[in-house]
Amino acid sequence: RNFAAYGPFAATERVLMALGKAGADRQEMHEHIRGLTMRAWESLRAGEPNPLIEWVAANPEFLRYLSAVELRSLMDASGHVGDAPTRAKALVEDIWKTVKT
Repeated sequence: RNFAAYGPFAATERVLMALGKAGADRQEMHEHIRGLTMRAWESLRAGEPNPLIEWVAANPEFLRYLSAVELRSLMDASGHVGDAPTRAKALVEDIWKTVKT
């Protein structure tokens, strides 16, 4: 639940880098992203789901440089967990071994 709510904020850096690589003005794109993230934060504070992924994928300024599919892919923050699943599994196994003995 927390990842769905807050993960998209972490993914905006990838979007910014891709937009810059595609020829967009980094500072201008940063301001667009900042505005969207501030509005998305207010949505979360109001108890609503995070709309940031859809807003980024539909932003006309971003669509001048990247497709909606590319933007959605960049906003997928699931890769940001690193090796946490492997480490969590190892921790559970260690705890289980300790509890069993």
